[in-house]
Amino acid sequence: MPLKSKAARHRSALSNGTTLFLGAVDGRSEAGRRYADLVDDLTAERGGREALTVGQAEAIRTYAGLAILRDRMQSDLVTGKAVDPEVLGQIGDRMARQARIMGPVKPPARPSLRDYAANKGK
Repeated sequence: MPLKSKAARHRSALSNGTTLFLGAVDGRSEAGRRYADLVDDLTAERGGREALTVGQAEAIRTYAGLAILRDRMQSDLVTGKAVDPEVLGQIGDRMARQARIMGPVKPPARPSLRDYAANKGK
């Protein structure tokens, strides 16, 4: 028996897509903005929220979080702070795994030959 979908008002804000975070997270912070940018871009590349499975959406969120960790470690590396290369490599491996779960990027829609010919003179 299939599960019934809850009305939007009975779902969490995270499930509805009205927030990106559980709890009190300042989305205006540098990391919060970067996270939101990554989630938005990765989602758009795969056809938008409606085109994603729950697993793909979760993989996108996980990938974005890992990317922030990697970004911070790379900043430390460049500024001369000690960075564990093993941990940096593990983060990269986990990002690759999440990228496989996210699925391929969908190519942009190409106009039909008729549409292309009709708009060529414009």
